Amino acid sequence: MLLLCYNIKYLKLEVGVKHVDLDAKTRLYMLLGNPVGHSLSPALHNAAFLALGMNCAYLAAPVEHDCVAHALNGIRALSIAGANVTSPYKETVIDYLDQVSADAQIIKSVNTIVNNKGRLSGYSTDGPGFYRALLESTGFYDPAQPVMIVGAGGAARALAYTMAQKIKGEIYIVNRSIEKAEMLSELLKSNTSVNQCHVVALESDDLIFATSKCPVIIYSLPVDSASFINSLRITRPHQEQRFLFDLRYSPRETEVMNAFNKVGGRSFNGIGMLFWQAVEAFELFTGEKAPIDIMKEALDD
Repeated sequence: MLLLCYNIKYLKLEVGVKHVDLDAKTRLYMLLGNPVGHSLSPALHNAAFLALGMNCAYLAAPVEHDCVAHALNGIRALSIAGANVTSPYKETVIDYLDQVSADAQIIKSVNTIVNNKGRLSGYSTDGPGFYRALLESTGFYDPAQPVMIVGAGGAARALAYTMAQKIKGEIYIVNRSIEKAEMLSELLKSNTSVNQCHVVALESDDLIFATSKCPVIIYSLPVDSASFINSLRITRPHQEQRFLFDLRYSPRETEVMNAFNKVGGRSFNGIGMLFWQAVEAFELFTGEKAPIDIMKEALDD
């Protein structure tokens, strides 16, 4: 349990039975987005700070769309040590940063900002975080097998880019807007070694074939797609081991996950990706190795 306890002399950050006093030397980290009230990131990072005895605190800050520039300037003005960025601002913040990593620039998505004496550098830990979650969840992964990515937004770009660097097989991009899917396909072919990238309309007969062919499916849409669920219900999988990753972590089991389980697959929600991208971000923030076991305990709580 995470509490901020106020009294006249000091602030106290309390996680379980442990606590650290917050004072004038406390380094502050933030989560920027809208909404952020549901986020588990503060629990993860504060548990890690506490475990390592670091005088740091992590808070969530809802930011209105017309205040993004003010929020980034505020990071500089208040010497906030770093920030994570969540929907819908992962692309918007790029315009206000001093430096952006090559990968984040390619996918046009930043979820981690490090403040070095007023100079703000942006990174994306979503893709690497997802890949670590995939390896942990499946226990194995054959990079020669085809992968399907449902969606073509910011999260899809980050994950598709990482997967295109890791795999040797085909990638299928499924999206309602073919134009956006083709843009993502061109991004992958221009910036990675992947050369077999297929675009599939979300509401087409080709979806059934692609769904049955791909043993790994990454679902990045914000809502359950009736068309995709229908394709799962009538598909006849060619593989014994099939995995679906729904990037949402609320609810714990989505309709898409449930439909996939019913046809013999194994599904995972976005908790794993959330956890491992936070681990990667923590290490960028601090330069320290993240206390993984402690962070997992905080996530379980």
